[in-house]
Amino acid sequence: MVGLNRRNTSTVWLPSAAVVLQERGSDYIAAIDDAPWSQGHGFHRGFFSSFRIRAGKNVWFHFPLPTPTEANGVQRALDAVMLMWEVMDAAQINWIVLQHGGMERIPLTEIGNEPPFESVPFDPPELWREYYPKAARRLTRIAMEQPLPLRFGLQLSVGIQAADGDGTVRFYGAGAAFSDYS
Repeated sequence: MVGLNRRNTSTVWLPSAAVVLQERGSDYIAAIDDAPWSQGHGFHRGFFSSFRIRAGKNVWFHFPLPTPTEANGVQRALDAVMLMWEVMDAAQINWIVLQHGGMERIPLTEIGNEPPFESVPFDPPELWREYYPKAARRLTRIAMEQPLPLRFGLQLSVGIQAADGDGTVRFYGAGAAFSDYS
């Protein structure tokens, strides 16, 4: 795994509310979670941010990652990115890419292929269980083939497709792992 035995490693995580929706409006995003006002915008909750993608649409979501380009006079590098998510109904992750400096696009997955993941179950306390929605959280960790020396800001971009019917995506957060570049 990239990042092992590297110096001065650190990891950051963004909560789900940090996600930025690229395509907006009722042509792309349907109402979700019995909240009519969420049409066109999605629903940011304490648990997750959820979006109902309209059938036949591809929608991009962006996580602006805090990017330490230098620490104590040493250039930093990106070792890995992480995404916690789930999809339901006809939604699927279509593509994950990384933007470095806005113009440099680094594909992290193959177009049309669901990324590898591990399940991250959560069993709420009995006292609060009725307030928690059922969830099937998935954690994707993608290691960079080579550490990416950082000069500019990073953005994790996730394309979601709902081909045959409306589908839901829930984001629980995104993260990145960094180390000294040498």
